[in-house]
Amino acid sequence: MSFILNLIVFFLIIGVIITLHEFGHFIAAKFFNVYCGSFSIGMGPKLYEHKGKETKFELRALPIGGFVTMAGEADQEDNEEFKNVPLERTLKGKRTYQKVIIFLAGVFMNFVLALVIMLSLNFTVGRLPVNEARVGSLVKGEAAAKAGMKKDDVIINIESPVSNKSSLISSYEDMNAALTKKELGVDGDTANINVTVNRKSESVVINMNVKFDENQNKYVLGITEATRRMNFTESIRNAFSTLGAMSVAIFEALEALILNFTKTVKQMSGPVGIYQVTAQVTKTGSIANIFYLMALLSVNIGIFNLLPIPGLDGAQTLFAIIEGIIHRELPVNVKYTLQIIGLSLILLLMVIVTYQDITKLLR
Repeated sequence: MSFILNLIVFFLIIGVIITLHEFGHFIAAKFFNVYCGSFSIGMGPKLYEHKGKETKFELRALPIGGFVTMAGEADQEDNEEFKNVPLERTLKGKRTYQKVIIFLAGVFMNFVLALVIMLSLNFTVGRLPVNEARVGSLVKGEAAAKAGMKKDDVIINIESPVSNKSSLISSYEDMNAALTKKELGVDGDTANINVTVNRKSESVVINMNVKFDENQNKYVLGITEATRRMNFTESIRNAFSTLGAMSVAIFEALEALILNFTKTVKQMSGPVGIYQVTAQVTKTGSIANIFYLMALLSVNIGIFNLLPIPGLDGAQTLFAIIEGIIHRELPVNVKYTLQIIGLSLILLLMVIVTYQDITKLLR
């Protein structure tokens, strides 16, 4: 049952992202009066078709892609449907800026989707850390809970009785920094410390034994940070900063892929890997986490489509700009050949990362 649920969530996430991406192309093309033969969600055999005024709206069997066919595209030269379409209603008959808008509209919609999701999450459940080392919750069975620390205690000092070294604490970052071996002046798997907290305007000293965590490179109290609701301004600022951070991270990953392909490609994931991540997020039972994953994947797909690889929106945009500069069309057979090569390279990369995902899954 969980497998079916995970699969449904996976296809819904991918389906929404791709549908909005293709809708961006479609709505921009229609705005500039380009003849659109079909608007298809999914790939493979046709399951459903509805004929509009001039566009066929299709639902196909495999929910892993989608497309819009437009008169004047390089790969639609032999499409009989477009033979009698007037030049002014084809991509070839449009100005450079109009072509660029049409080609980039899908990426734009990917970013709009991500931004809307993050704004919605911030306005409804968004939280930020408080400006002090306040205890949000205690991890059962860990040092702080065993020693009697309580929710809403504010940590103001951490001291090691062994080394007599102490640190004043004014933030959660100060607390983490004070719990390193260097700051405590100790070296061992466990350490005895005195933690002074402000509890209802009274100072309380709590003695506890804490364990060292190799992954975090510090001793761990076993508490979570207290948070507060975001206000309106913080919600907007955080949404844009998160979107920016996502974008930078993806560009850094692409740079690493170019500079060190062999090493970086091993860290990439295809549809199988994305499904695994989706399954893990679904298991948390958090709708917010599922929507955050959708936002992250939408940004990923948007930026990937910006790459100047023939077959992707980035290359289409580049071709349009070059044609605008030289004032003539690039040879259709050249564009079509480059598109086939580009899509073949993308397919090859997809096969490699999918093979890696399946290998990891079977280990």
